[in-house]
Amino acid sequence: MLSAIMRWHSLLFFLIPTLTVVSTTLQAATVLYSHQGATDPTTEGWAKSTSSATTIVTSAYTDVADNNRQSWRIYDPGATSGGTGLYYQTSLTAPKVTDILSTGWECNATVKIPTLDPNENAAWTTGSNTWVGFLAANDGSGNRRAWALMFGRNATGGTIVSVFGGTNKTLSPGYHDYSMVYDPATKLTTVSIDGEVWLTDYAGSNQGAAGGSSLLYWGDNNAQSLPQTARAAYYESVEFIQYSAVPEPGRMLLLSSALVVWALRRRK
Repeated sequence: MLSAIMRWHSLLFFLIPTLTVVSTTLQAATVLYSHQGATDPTTEGWAKSTSSATTIVTSAYTDVADNNRQSWRIYDPGATSGGTGLYYQTSLTAPKVTDILSTGWECNATVKIPTLDPNENAAWTTGSNTWVGFLAANDGSGNRRAWALMFGRNATGGTIVSVFGGTNKTLSPGYHDYSMVYDPATKLTTVSIDGEVWLTDYAGSNQGAAGGSSLLYWGDNNAQSLPQTARAAYYESVEFIQYSAVPEPGRMLLLSSALVVWALRRRK
């Protein structure tokens, strides 16, 4: 009995300071921009990428097939309009980008690539540019660099996700939670899906010499110069977070805390 009590005290001794540090670290974060549910993104601080010709249709959407979840639907009929894609964006100043890259950032999104909308048994590749990401005009090393997730669908309705400029992964149909966490010390990004780490070494895609605008963006970037497979995506949430401290230690401590809590429950 005494031995069991001592073990409990040891665990609690570890748990309390761990939770304290996690709280301090996680508080050192600011949500810069976000989208939630069926809210019109233009009322949340996002701007449409274009006001010129496009066939892309956007609207609030209630997903009756999935417990009435609320999202913003972006639908591309795949027709050639000679116009441009349509995505939502916000511009960042050069000093802000430098600040973000020095402290660390996180981009989260909950997205569904629907199985039956707009058609069944039709596949499209991630190159169709249904995506969410961050484009830095200067990554601090003299390059224009983008960190982005791109989405597609296979012929049986499974979701395909790829990192821009890198590998891909096939998931089950439905909503998935995606996360990219940038470490300013290593300049690498950890990519997680539904809370599980997928990649730990995503360096983004080098777009050449520094220049142009810095953007946060999500939506459809189809140039509409050629016909493509019709497609849709439901964006339930998107958020971009800046840290004032490197987030990884806090995340590791949070994991440690979860393990300790699990251990305590197992001992009951």
